[in-house]
Amino acid sequence: MSDRPPAVAGQFYPGSEHALREMLEELFNSAAIGCISEKHQVAGVIAPHAGYIFSGLQAAKAYQYLQGRNYDLACIISPSHRDYFPFISVYPGSGYRTPLGVCGIHEKAREDVLDCAGVSASQAGHQEEHALEVQLPFLQYVLPGIPILPLVMGDQSESVIRRTEDCVRRLREIYNNRILFIASSDLSHFHSAGEALRMDHALIRMLDDYDDVAISKKLQTGKIEACGGGPILALMRGLGKESHSIRTLGYSHSGEVLRDDGRVVGYTSALILTKGTQAKI
Repeated sequence: MSDRPPAVAGQFYPGSEHALREMLEELFNSAAIGCISEKHQVAGVIAPHAGYIFSGLQAAKAYQYLQGRNYDLACIISPSHRDYFPFISVYPGSGYRTPLGVCGIHEKAREDVLDCAGVSASQAGHQEEHALEVQLPFLQYVLPGIPILPLVMGDQSESVIRRTEDCVRRLREIYNNRILFIASSDLSHFHSAGEALRMDHALIRMLDDYDDVAISKKLQTGKIEACGGGPILALMRGLGKESHSIRTLGYSHSGEVLRDDGRVVGYTSALILTKGTQAKI
């Protein structure tokens, strides 16, 4: 099967290579807040997936820490906004194409993940989904040529989250620190800026505390929101707080761009660091 063509280039991010590189360069320059040394392992990233004018800066704050690092592959875990299916979908084609080129699929990792319960090779959740695609130009910019394993969760029920968690755990066991995980998620949707701030900062505190139990409970009751809550929980649980910690990197919302605080979407990004390797950020 051929490469999956870009679905939201020219909408969520620039459609030409030149304009996209310019925008990414500007975002990374604006996000420059320091660095951690190569020995401090970044096991995972949580990054937003809105249009780059809204959430690109938050995403760049996390992706900047990947520059110069070495991974064999990146596993991106995305929610599904358009298709709904009771399994985890891994793309069956040869790669994902963006204006920066093709992100090739890591075929061995795809074989490995297909051994996990609840995973199927399918185009479901891949054809029009933006949440996975918008991560790729950031990845191509900081880790050019890295192969990917694109996973889309068809729903975010507890059973699918648990199966995705098992996939993360299995992949981590096979590839150890040679695999990078990315959970794609925005935060609260369409509340006033004040309400969004309250909800989103509650979630950010739980991320910093690595409290997946509280996140799961409050997502279920609607006290916090994250459209990629399933990918976040799967990554937190699959990596485990015994050996990892989380550092959130900031917060913004769409109203800051639109100059309208009536109905906003919230964004954060975070690093998941292997314990014993962290440095002050």
